[in-house]
Amino acid sequence: MTNRQRMELAGRAAREAGRMLLQYEEIHVDKKAKNDYVTDADRASENLIRKILLDACPEDGFYGEEGGISGADKPGMWVVDPIDGTTNFIHSLHPYTISIAYMRNGEPVAAAIYAPVTDEMFSAYSGGGAYLNDKPIRASDISDPNLIVLGMSFAHRSAKHAKRMFELIPRLSQKINDMRRLGSAAYDLCCVACGRYDAFIELNLLLYDIAAGVLIAKEAGAVTGGWYEDKSCFETGHIFAAAPGIANWLKDEIEK
Repeated sequence: MTNRQRMELAGRAAREAGRMLLQYEEIHVDKKAKNDYVTDADRASENLIRKILLDACPEDGFYGEEGGISGADKPGMWVVDPIDGTTNFIHSLHPYTISIAYMRNGEPVAAAIYAPVTDEMFSAYSGGGAYLNDKPIRASDISDPNLIVLGMSFAHRSAKHAKRMFELIPRLSQKINDMRRLGSAAYDLCCVACGRYDAFIELNLLLYDIAAGVLIAKEAGAVTGGWYEDKSCFETGHIFAAAPGIANWLKDEIEK
């Protein structure tokens, strides 16, 4: 199966999961950790996605937020967040998304992120560009730092990383246009990909939070990577994505 076919398969699985999530009326919520929750809908979404993907690609491994890793020794791995933005989902807020990436050799090569409430399907495959509902998208062409709209988060699940963000936010807020905090890192990265945001930064995320979004942003022309540690964002969870015209300026600012 080609990367494009895997992108299309991921999109189909994400859309099916989204249809199911829109039908939920009563949600059972469990606490996983500090400020971190899981619902019966998360588990049902992941089970549905797993079946669709592995029925079509039994040769692949699978890493889901709720069920962990199976088939770690296989050359290809599906990486799935069945609901990115669970707190939003619990409180009937938008956005929440279904995020699916297909990875080989530690890098995403096909991806789909679906926002059920707005029926937005973001997708990409390596070398093939990025799309919103099958139409090509590109990152912003902004070059003036004063005009930047920045997506960010508070890293509220880690006191160490929250401290760093709260040191950074007041300084950055005086140098750019505005900031936004939506509650789904996958959707935030898609906002960079289609030019709604000019950049997005967040600390302490996990692979399933960012694998699909990083590929979509990269294929849309954004600069992506890690920050403040000289390691991949997939190793650290510290994610940086920015329009190319302001990427160097922003990276210098956040690494001061």
